[in-house]
Amino acid sequence: MNWISNKSEGLWKKTASTFSDTKEKVKDKVKEGGSDISGKIREWLISLFVKAIESCSTEQDRLDVISWLTLMREVVTDSSLSFQAKAKKIHSLINSKKAVQIVFHSVVKTVENYKNSDLPLPVKIAIPATLGAAAIVGGHGVGIVAFGGGIGMPILVLVFLGAAGITSVLEVFLGQSESKDYISVVMALIARDEILRRAKKSMKDAMTAEAAEPKASVMPIEEKELRKKLEEMDFFDFEKHVMSFFQNNGMMAWVTKKSNDAGVDGFARHPSGLIVVQCKRYTATNPVGRPAIQQFKGVVEENEAWRGYVVTTSYFTEEAKESASKNDRVILIDMDTLVRWHMDGFSIS
Repeated sequence: MNWISNKSEGLWKKTASTFSDTKEKVKDKVKEGGSDISGKIREWLISLFVKAIESCSTEQDRLDVISWLTLMREVVTDSSLSFQAKAKKIHSLINSKKAVQIVFHSVVKTVENYKNSDLPLPVKIAIPATLGAAAIVGGHGVGIVAFGGGIGMPILVLVFLGAAGITSVLEVFLGQSESKDYISVVMALIARDEILRRAKKSMKDAMTAEAAEPKASVMPIEEKELRKKLEEMDFFDFEKHVMSFFQNNGMMAWVTKKSNDAGVDGFARHPSGLIVVQCKRYTATNPVGRPAIQQFKGVVEENEAWRGYVVTTSYFTEEAKESASKNDRVILIDMDTLVRWHMDGFSIS
């Protein structure tokens, strides 16, 4: 293990005794044809990710990284994005969560030190050649200026790991059936994630009621047309569109198509807790009143949600605003604010 960087060595020593078993699991996950050079690079990178994730100090940290990897896979498989756009999006999803940063830095540093690894010589020669053929995307942590000057996680994911490699990593920790797609991972997280388990049974039932992945709709650039499009969207498409803002901000997010008594249309998993979202695609003359906000406040409080968002294409009455102001976990998003999400970007404060 002389290829482990000094920074990573202390972290990975914790799992030295258990990694031999994991390595065998990893080998089983690598697809047929892994004997060629690209397969060996992918196998090596999968093992690095698995080792780093296993070294996370808690199960909750591991789940944070699994969530992050699942979001990476969604970007990698998005055929509407160019290589450069994928790299930039992956970079934007790398956040300050401690566990993700540990895995990020450990894997990158080890790959940068590839010359000292136990990889076969032809594979070592192929690594810089493969990177040299990749599109170079500027910006710290995104791409490479020259090999050895810093390998970005997006390049590792796009060039070396790919969707199949990410799935192989997920399968080691979640199992084959739970790792096959985005919603399968969401369902697995609901079952074992402390952040999501705090909700009452009725809320957990609502979380899994015909769950679907968020999907951003193509929206007009001009504000007047944007408002018109939002007002006229299909209700379910509107919910998926709203939840895509949370997903693109680095959170596992999903919607439920089936109506439920919990009064929640979308969910997001934030490191600080559960986010619940109620979407009201109303006409401009139909405001959201106090009763709806009072009911939603009850849902937020009873399920120990970290935040509750009410998102509408209309506006809120003064009584509704007053009711929401008494609970700092309830956030009201009217049409004007929703438009700003599109124009200026969205972030969780």
